Amino acid sequence: MGQKTVRFSDLSEQLVTDGTALVRIVVHEHPELDGQPVELEAHVDEVQAITQAALPQVAVLDLHLPGEAEPRRVTLDATAFDKLATSRPMAELLIAARPARRAPKPREAKASRSRPTAE
Repeated sequence: MGQKTVRFSDLSEQLVTDGTALVRIVVHEHPELDGQPVELEAHVDEVQAITQAALPQVAVLDLHLPGEAEPRRVTLDATAFDKLATSRPMAELLIAARPARRAPKPREAKASRSRPTAE
């Protein structure tokens, strides 16, 4: 007696019968994720739609808005972001910009605020 493996696309739930290897997709960020990457498998034809819809170059930003405890991460087309620089080219602004500070973790921030300061 033998065994038969049946494969389905996670995206469409369609049976993959043509012998094509499934494409492994690792999702790192999505509004429905809790921070942990997940894996999906899909037929190579379904992945073509992903590559066609993908932005060619993106800028990934963290916006630290007043009144919000956590930064908001946004991804946008790099060309659209570049157009926001009106006085100098974005490339010049990025080269001249200071390195980002690491935001303190909530526990570290509390500890540093509660320490007495030497005067």
